[in-house]
Amino acid sequence: MFKLLCQPFKLGSLTLRNRMVMPPMVVSYAAVDGYTSDRNIAYYEARAKGGVGLIIQEATYVHPLGQILGNEQGISDDKYIPGLRKLTQAVHRHGAKMAVQLIHGGRAAYLPEGVQPLGPSPIAAPGKTVPKELTVAEIARIVEYFAEAGVRARQAGFDGIEIHAAHNYLIDQFISPASNHRLDEYGGSVENRARLLVQIIRAVKGVVGDEFPVWCRMNGKEFGVRGGETLSDAKKVARLAEKAGAVAIHVSAAGPASPINLTTPIFSPALIADLAAGIKASVKIPVIAVGRMTPEAGEELLAQGKADLIAFGRALLADPELPNKVRQGHPEEIRSCILCFRCRQDLLARPAPGVGCAINIATGHETVYEITKARKSKRVLIVGGGPAGMEAARVAALKGHRVSLWEREPDLGGQLKSARVAPHKDRLGALLPYYARELKKLGVEIKKGTEVTLAKIKQFSPDALIIATGAKPVVPEIPGLESAHPVQAVDVLLGKAKVGENVVVIGGELVASEAAEFLAAQGKKVTMLRRGNQMAQKVNPVLRDNLLERLNKAGIKMLTGVTYKTASDKALIITTGDGERKTLKADTIVLAAGAVSERDLYNEVKDQFGAIYLIGDSVSPRTLRDAIDEGFKTGVKI
Repeated sequence: MFKLLCQPFKLGSLTLRNRMVMPPMVVSYAAVDGYTSDRNIAYYEARAKGGVGLIIQEATYVHPLGQILGNEQGISDDKYIPGLRKLTQAVHRHGAKMAVQLIHGGRAAYLPEGVQPLGPSPIAAPGKTVPKELTVAEIARIVEYFAEAGVRARQAGFDGIEIHAAHNYLIDQFISPASNHRLDEYGGSVENRARLLVQIIRAVKGVVGDEFPVWCRMNGKEFGVRGGETLSDAKKVARLAEKAGAVAIHVSAAGPASPINLTTPIFSPALIADLAAGIKASVKIPVIAVGRMTPEAGEELLAQGKADLIAFGRALLADPELPNKVRQGHPEEIRSCILCFRCRQDLLARPAPGVGCAINIATGHETVYEITKARKSKRVLIVGGGPAGMEAARVAALKGHRVSLWEREPDLGGQLKSARVAPHKDRLGALLPYYARELKKLGVEIKKGTEVTLAKIKQFSPDALIIATGAKPVVPEIPGLESAHPVQAVDVLLGKAKVGENVVVIGGELVASEAAEFLAAQGKKVTMLRRGNQMAQKVNPVLRDNLLERLNKAGIKMLTGVTYKTASDKALIITTGDGERKTLKADTIVLAAGAVSERDLYNEVKDQFGAIYLIGDSVSPRTLRDAIDEGFKTGVKI
């Protein structure tokens, strides 16, 4: 089924066991001072065990003032070599090859307060300090930093080196005409702007030897940047890199409008495959394609000759075993990335907690949360078939327990059922069939449409009881609201509620936003209201701006600081934040005013059993990640 993906491949002098690559992703697991940590090693080793052919270690700084994030791996001194050697040995034990990506952040570096960044020109990155323009002598020293790091990489046991020339870091800052306004030999023409990259490739190859594979990662295009890089420019840069001795080109993209870092209404794989194909047609060396890849999309790109290697990034955070499942012919068992961007949110947090994954809690905690067989198999009863309950059932069953999962509704899924219908959220739908297959394979007994009582639980007599009954929506106290016959946002998304042409949505967080966007797409006239002074305050900051932009483009009116006066079956009367009294036409009022935990059953049974656990929204209404996290950790604990 995936014959090409699973083929061995020759990358320069390096033989890979397959064409599946783990691209560099900064995860901030290293020590504060740049040393390799046991956490870092366990993370990469898990992906090597998962069967990937090549692992490219995250951006690793060649100079302390060139690091791009906190807790980033360093290679700027010989002191880092022993830890890096321990890392490469761990990866090699499982048959994978490992390269290191070398980086200098330039004007985008993560610097101590008061330290001026460096750049090709005195042009600041968005939200950053204006950099010092590098002199030719300083540029030459930076080339030496890369060469010295190359020597250390070979001594540490890496199998190859990738030069980071993408994503608006220093080398890319030289390549991009938007950030490079120099008038000397490093500015102007594409050849001049790529000069730093060419010099670094040659310098690194000069110290590691012609037989040691060196390649670069570069942008195929800069999106949303006026005067930025074009694909035409990128083709020229790729040919210059090839001529300098690069054995491959790893094609990515940059810019605030890069589709890689945005959601899409319907999941689209291989979003920037056209860029890889464009570079592939311009060079004779192999091309690595990346960007929301699936096994099916990767196999198709290989078959079409548009790429030679396929990189799976966030997909390997969600499921390190993806390559093994592809090789074994079971892609349906892959736990697919849901594109929630919580990993990216972690990366931007301060202090950096290290990247996590909303659906794979073990990511970054591979040794802490290792699932091992329990010494004694127990009868485990889980009440509630939402994300928390399903994850607890999966993990408890993996530990060897006899698990029963009881759900009041006719189907499992909880809030996932409505969330996956929301615009830009269809990727969530992959979770439900994943859990269905896993629970069936693990022999979990599932009872749906079952009203659970204390008597039934006592009759079952579990050794451990997990309550995951979720939350119920809040109905705000507004005079006349009951006579207006409001509907819940969840019912709107599920198609259970009839909605008129003029709609008022009460609420301003994610569920309210999703319901509003969902209805606007149907041509409804939608107004969102909230008492607070900002919309979507709790939404992932990585996605918030894009969400608000979509709501505005959809013509949705958003009013904050609202006081609710009275409601009827035709209108809602409010006072705005400016004190203006308004009557809003409302054929339908949609409620998305929050939720409260459903604990009635828990309160009834909590004193009746010794081993009882409360998880998910039953504890407090929060995120999908919180629900799966508590389900996982509770399953491990039993």
